[in-house]
Amino acid sequence: MIMKYRLLYRRGFALCLVLLLAGVCWPLHADIYNGDRLNIDGDARIKLIAIDEIPLDTGTKLPELIYSETIFGLWGTWQQSENVRYKAWIKTEFRNFATNKEANRYRFVDEFIFHELSIEYSNLFDGFVDVTVGRFPLYYGHGLLILESSPLDAERSYGFNGIKTRLKFDGFNVDLIGIYSPDDDPLLINDKHKKLKLLESDEEGFVAYMTNKSQAWLPKDLYYMYKHEEPRFGRGDVYFHTLGFIVEEAINDSFTAYWELAGQSGHRSGGGDTKGWLSDINFTYAWQEFAWRPEVFASNYYLSGDDPSTQTEEGWHGLWSRWPQYSYLLVWSFIPKIGEWSNLNWSRIGARVYPDAASSFEISFGPVKAPEKGPGGGKDRGDLLILLYKHKFDEKLSVAVRTEFLESGDYQPETDNLSWETRVDFKYSF
Repeated sequence: MIMKYRLLYRRGFALCLVLLLAGVCWPLHADIYNGDRLNIDGDARIKLIAIDEIPLDTGTKLPELIYSETIFGLWGTWQQSENVRYKAWIKTEFRNFATNKEANRYRFVDEFIFHELSIEYSNLFDGFVDVTVGRFPLYYGHGLLILESSPLDAERSYGFNGIKTRLKFDGFNVDLIGIYSPDDDPLLINDKHKKLKLLESDEEGFVAYMTNKSQAWLPKDLYYMYKHEEPRFGRGDVYFHTLGFIVEEAINDSFTAYWELAGQSGHRSGGGDTKGWLSDINFTYAWQEFAWRPEVFASNYYLSGDDPSTQTEEGWHGLWSRWPQYSYLLVWSFIPKIGEWSNLNWSRIGARVYPDAASSFEISFGPVKAPEKGPGGGKDRGDLLILLYKHKFDEKLSVAVRTEFLESGDYQPETDNLSWETRVDFKYSF
């Protein structure tokens, strides 16, 4: 039954893409000079990245890595009519390694990939319904459950293959989303040299997500997510049900509070239950009347870990969110399950300032713990310091400089080891 469903889905998705491209090409041929309906933009990014021996959950270390990453993106929007819009976003990237060159599987131009290739129908049924079909990005809350990223490479695709229906009520919206993401994606083009799949296995799921715009009696967000994964890392199929909410309150003009809480349960096809918890709390206090508009914040990010002494898998599963989230350094530490955010209890305090309209600087520091013990026998992942500077030179050129330091604790076999990562990210839009 599953194979039949998958075959029908693939054929249906391929047909949707053919119709979508046909719809794009015909109006382009007819009205290519109508600039108010066609919009094309792009950007180029150059990242310089240095990583120094990050400790991994395997009890080993990621070797020193120094490399550059070049990314080109091009996207376009075609407004065929008032209620019909086509969107496409294609990217390519390559890397140059200064160390560990044998690990480099990236060449120019090994692949192109669509982040987006979709058609949007808006304001159907007297303005009550919007529908998006094809491949499109999704981002909700702080992106802790649904902002896809590819294994070993967060730049390849955030896109989802599926159908999204938005129901628009007075004061809130409800998104209903069907997702199917194959490991061998048809929108990954010319990847014969890279030979890196987007995912380790096929994935499918359903999301119901309510976003509150003005109703005081509702939380900011409320959601249910279902996901089915085929076997990964030598384990059987797994089925997850996740229910959660987000509340965000402005206590006054200066003080804001944010809390996301989610619970998870499920089972594996070969037997065994799963469950997990997520909590993300942030308090921010800002002095908007002062020069540089200083802010201070305190936060705690908790993800349950698996207790090996029980039959149940208690570790949190990040569903469709394997991107770096709050830390580029920590995302590596979960290797070989890179980006599998789990078993984390991270508290930190920090501050932000805005020296001028084009610049910002942020610093944060705090202990990173683990609910369950690691390969070193303890629960102390270490102390993490993050420095982040952003500057916008003009409307087209910007830079972000980020450095993270982690002094490892007894969670790892080698304690008091200082690891760091620095990345400089230049972006030019055209």
